[in-house]
Amino acid sequence: MHKLQFKVKIQDRDLFEALVYEHISWGWEEEELSRESMILTIYYHQENGARQFREMALALCPGLEILEETVPPQDWNNAWKHFFTPIEVDRRFVVLPEWLQHEKRSEIPIIITPKMAFGTGHHATTHLCLQAVSRLWDKGVLRSGQNFLDLGTGSGILGIACARLGMKGLGLDIDPVAVDNALENIDTNQVQELFQARLGGLEDLSGSRKFDLILGNILSSTLNQMAPEIIRRLDDSGILILSGILTEQAPGVEKRYQELGLGRPVRLTMQEWSALVWAGAKEIHEQRNLVDELL
Repeated sequence: MHKLQFKVKIQDRDLFEALVYEHISWGWEEEELSRESMILTIYYHQENGARQFREMALALCPGLEILEETVPPQDWNNAWKHFFTPIEVDRRFVVLPEWLQHEKRSEIPIIITPKMAFGTGHHATTHLCLQAVSRLWDKGVLRSGQNFLDLGTGSGILGIACARLGMKGLGLDIDPVAVDNALENIDTNQVQELFQARLGGLEDLSGSRKFDLILGNILSSTLNQMAPEIIRRLDDSGILILSGILTEQAPGVEKRYQELGLGRPVRLTMQEWSALVWAGAKEIHEQRNLVDELL
């Protein structure tokens, strides 16, 4: 196991976190040192992958301080258990690891096997998306029987949440490791009839297919790039939930989607992250008011 540890200056933080978010799908550790710097640690199974990321990081942020070391093999499956605690969202969902799946809870359980795909509910962006889904469901904006698209599905956590509410949909991811993990979690949660995951992107959908709900928890730069196709795939009265957005990047994402015809979104924030929620490609006052109340 190869360990890379980066000391990142505050002025490089956003750039570096965006790089990590795009290339590290299996997670990392962050530690705040002060207002001026932070430590970010990544583990690699192969030294070649660590070397490639190190070169990209230095090219983007030449002032990085980097510590490299080899760590002895560990039982990583059991190591996960020390920090994967249940995550409750709005008293509606609870995200549980598979070894706690038989706990009796009042919330709707989402069972996640923590592997190398993003999405355990611990990260603010995933939590914000689940929170938005929960509150939209409370207001009756989202309903059983609607169809959804989960872009960058990762572990499948968002799609599984929607399926547990009775919605039916598709998860897409360009990372085959993520798709394998999503399929495993779909089976564990027994939502195979409502939620499928497959390798690919928006370009792989049939030409006329649209969705009542689209969720995208990916990089803001990718969301901006995909904006025209995302909007094309959204039903006229559909809901759009976007996250993976640093709060300081949120105005740029809002502007991009508004320029393409959407109205003003509602913003949810947690830590330094934001989620943006739109009432649909065409503004509907009743729905817009519900979304404003919700969130």
